Formats: sequence, C-alpha cells, structure tokens
Amino acid sequence: MNAEDSGGSPHVSKHDRYQFEIKLNHEFKDKARQERYRVETFFFLPNNLDINRNTYGKKEFYRDRLLYLRFRTPRFSLASLVDPDNRRSPLNRVGERLDAFERSSHRTNADSLEYEIKLLGCIFKSTVRDHLARVYPSFFPCPSKEDPRTVSSECETLLGDFASRCRDVLSRYRGFRERFLGLGQSPRLELTYLITDEYMSLLLEWRCLQLLGWIASFPYSEKLVQQARIIEKLVEDETSYRKVHYPDSTLAKVGDNELFLFRFGVLKKYVAGVLHLNVRLVEEGRGIQQLAFALSAGVAMLFATTIAFYYQRIYGTLSLTFFVALVVSYMFKDRIKALLQGYLQSLLSRTLFDQAMQIFHSFRGNRIGVCREVVSFVEEAGLDPHVLRLRNRDHLTEIENDWRLEKILRYVREITIDTTQVWVGASRKNGLTDILRFNIRNFLEKMDEPNKSLLYLQDGRVEHLQAMRVYHVNLVLKILHGSRIQYERIRLVLTQEGIKRVESVVLEERHPANA
Repeated sequence: MNAEDSGGSPHVSKHDRYQFEIKLNHEFKDKARQERYRVETFFFLPNNLDINRNTYGKKEFYRDRLLYLRFRTPRFSLASLVDPDNRRSPLNRVGERLDAFERSSHRTNADSLEYEIKLLGCIFKSTVRDHLARVYPSFFPCPSKEDPRTVSSECETLLGDFASRCRDVLSRYRGFRERFLGLGQSPRLELTYLITDEYMSLLLEWRCLQLLGWIASFPYSEKLVQQARIIEKLVEDETSYRKVHYPDSTLAKVGDNELFLFRFGVLKKYVAGVLHLNVRLVEEGRGIQQLAFALSAGVAMLFATTIAFYYQRIYGTLSLTFFVALVVSYMFKDRIKALLQGYLQSLLSRTLFDQAMQIFHSFRGNRIGVCREVVSFVEEAGLDPHVLRLRNRDHLTEIENDWRLEKILRYVREITIDTTQVWVGASRKNGLTDILRFNIRNFLEKMDEPNKSLLYLQDGRVEHLQAMRVYHVNLVLKILHGSRIQYERIRLVLTQEGIKRVESVVLEERHPANA
C-alpha cells in the first residue's frame, strides 16, 4: 500500500491504463495573506508519436487534462481524534454542533454540523492511512542474529492501538445515531450522518483487509497472529453492522457487485466534497487578444489604402493599371493581416495565459483564489538549462528520434490563493492539494503493435521469444514557490495498449542563490 505523499514533493502515479496523476501538496505559511505557486510541466515527445502544434492543439490538451484542487486534510492521530479534550477534533465538534442545532435549528448551525460530519469522514480516511503507513515499515526491522524473522514490538503495539482506536471512533460517532434519526425537521443532516457512517465502515473494512494480507506473510509470529484475529473480528463486526443498517453495502459472492462499487464511489465523493474547491472557467486576456487582431487588421488596411492612393494619383481611377494594383494590394492585405495576427498571437502566448479558473470554497461559496493556465509547443533553445539537463538524453534516445529534437510541449499553471479568505472560520485549513490527471490516449494513435516475436538459437533450434515495443515520454516538472524551486523528471513508459509504468527518475531542489 502506498501512503499519500505528505510533503511538498510531487507524488507521481499511474491512475489507470490510460491516465497518470501528479499530486502536489502545498502548505500555507503562517500569517501570509496570499499564497502563490507556479508549476511548469515539460512534455518531451518523441517524433514518431507525431504530436506537434499541427496535430495536437490547445483544445485537445485541455480535454485530456483534469485538474482537481482541494484543501489538504487536517492531520490527526487516532489518539488525538478520540481525545475528549481536543477541541480541534471533528468528532468532538460534531457533538458540540449537534447540541447547538438541537437548541436552535438555524441554518448556520445546520451548515456547521454538516461540515464537521463530512470533515470527520475525510480525517478518518487520512488518519487510518497515516497510521498504517507507520505500521508497514515496522514489519521489516533489522533482523536479529538469533531470529532473522523477528517482527518489531513497535509493529505489534501499532496494530493493537489501531484496532482499539478505530473502534473508539466508530463507537463514539454511532452514539449520536438516535439523536440524528430524531431530527425530523432536517432530513439532509440525517442523510449526511448516515452516509458518513456507511463510508467510514466501508473504508475501515477495506484497510483492514489490506492489512490482513500483509500479516499473512508473517505466520511465524504468534503475537501477529493474535493481532490478526482482533482485526478479523473488526472486519466481521463491520460487515454485520452494514448488513443490518446498509444492506446494499455488502459484497455478494456471485455477480459483478456493480451496485456495491458504484455506491462506494458515490459515498466517497459526497464526503470528500467538503474539501474540494469549485472552479469557474473564464477566458484570459481576450480583450488584449482582440486588440492585437484589430491592430493587425489596421496595419494591413493601411498598406492596401496607401497602395490604392498612390496608384490612383498616378494612373487615375478608371485605368487598368490602377485596377490591377488595387487587386494585388488587397491580396497582400489579407496575407499581411494573417501573418501579423499569427505573430502577435504567438508573442502574446508567451506572456498571457489561455484561461483562468476562479476558485471558490465549496462549502461557504466565497471566492478564495484563481488558477491560470497556458499550454504551447516551445523550442529547445529557450528552455531553462536545468530542465534540459534533467532531460538527460543519450545516443539511444537520439537514434530513436532520428537525431532530430523531440517536440516539447510546455504546460504552465499558476495558482494564487487569498489565505485571509481561507482562514475565515477555518483554522484547521493549512494547505492545498493540487492533482493533475492526464489522459495519454492521443499519444498512442501512431504507435506500433506492442507485442513482437523475436528469434534466437537454442541447442541448434530456432526458438521464438516475445518482446514488448515501448515508447518513452519524459516529463520535467519545475515547481516555483517563493525562493524555492523544485525540479523532477518523470518517465512514462507507454505501449499501444496504454501506460506500462510511471517512473520518478530524479528530484532536485534549488534556490536562486545557487541556481
């Protein structure tokens, strides 16, 4: 199991057969009124993929990319989550907000209670994940001389703590059940409570089953076997609980379990939505672009009018020579207009963004920031030398590309957040998670068949071997935040059937002083 990266470094992964994902975690600075960071992604595309400015435009790129922005989940341990003295714990706040709502069913109290319920579901998910992220490394301590298979005592302690703390969280949350079911005047709150309860049960069961699979690799540890029985009992109890209260959330031994999987996805989106940010797309720089086009038309018209006046003065308005000059001037007028518009558009694309997305808090609805994007093909000569160095071509790469330069696609997004708007009534919001998901189907159209049969000689006989034809697409990320600059090179290994694997090759951090 891979724990979500908790630092500021990019976390790169294969999402599915055709999509890869780059996740960035950005922490807000204390007392900063505004946060701004910029991510430049360079796609180094082999020539034989035939991806260039003529075959792959901005429209295709923005259709292939998905951008998700959400607040980072506040960090809690399982112990702090169930600590009755911890005022930040959403579990405690659910009880406080429920008391307030029962005293007054004002809309503000209802919204606050709904927010804390959903936030509890999100925090429980990340807290369980983080706890298990500490468990897995402890399975592999330095072996002792007496018994190289020794499992650390820390592992046994963490496992025991995991089961008991998770039971405490669910028990305390379910202690509110009757009170929520009695809120006849607020069916939305009742539904939110039940959905979060079901979601946490499914989530815990799934993590426990993953954990049991790991424990099965250590049958020689009697203490681990005992812990496994405790975790098995936790799974059985959650399954029984859902059979009573949420019968559609149990797996069937026959059938495709379509409803189960669909339901889990809906529950996850509903609960996680409390941290996701809403975006509204607006065109960027449209006025300047139209002004540039008007200027191009004006220059072209000036040329045509000057030619017309000149020849009219010499040959008169009814001569054949003036007629020919007029036609030719208008022919050149159209070409001058098109060339100037192309040049100015190319010039503006270096300084203007294609589009902007206004960012809104999904729960309160206030505007908290903006995300600007631009994508274009660029020449190698103008690239940051550190980006080129990380690309790190070799002779094999150049041969693959017929000793021609790769096509380089540059995608930039710049995000600005007004933290004064973020922290209004939300002291637990301490960062942003930026997720880029990219679909590579357009990159696969010109690829050869993935499987190829090769011949080799074995004991005087010609034998067949299967080989796979792969393509490498290299990405270099350049992340700028204040004085900090991070570079990372990523390699996509692709076949005609999709993504074979995604590799993080090298990560480097620089500052202007030593850049």
